[in-house]
Amino acid sequence: MSESAAVRPRNPRGQGERLREELLRATERLLEEVGSEDALSLRAVAREAGVAAPSIYRHFADKTELVWATLEVSYERLAHAMTDAAQAEDDDPVARLRAQLRAYCRYAIEHPANYRLLYETRQTPVGPERLAGHPAGLLVRSWHHALTACEEAGWRVRGSRAEAPYLLWSAVHGRVMIWQVMPSRKDTSRLDGFVEELLQLLLER
Repeated sequence: MSESAAVRPRNPRGQGERLREELLRATERLLEEVGSEDALSLRAVAREAGVAAPSIYRHFADKTELVWATLEVSYERLAHAMTDAAQAEDDDPVARLRAQLRAYCRYAIEHPANYRLLYETRQTPVGPERLAGHPAGLLVRSWHHALTACEEAGWRVRGSRAEAPYLLWSAVHGRVMIWQVMPSRKDTSRLDGFVEELLQLLLER
């Protein structure tokens, strides 16, 4: 980027949302390069977006808020894919949960760059109160509600109910990662089969 393009003219009134989106895109590109929140600098984000560094603070209180907002875009895409898949099913709550899990796997293999950003970005530790607002909560809440619907339909969740959403999350994430790195034929039906086995292990009448 040239010196003349390093800082662009100030956005006219009403274009603050556009600046926010540009900052998020710049942060996403840089996180893909540096891989961690600690290695990311707000000055680098400002240079990438073509704005002065103080402009960032009009939209984000600190670097952690900026990084989380960037990750939230991808978490929302994934959560929407899961919701759309569930809504395409009938009223069977297990079928809806199955569709969510399969949609998670499909998203991970169809959008590898966005998926890597979610799970390979090392983030600065925060306290429990702030952690409760992490955008990954979109996924946890989605699975919690899906499991509640299963229980209301007469299914029982084996093991710890509080940990069940995290069990689903870690299981499908781990299976996707193995599927991606192993030098085997890429047959998505194996992921579907894994989801089916997972539900049989977790749910019972």
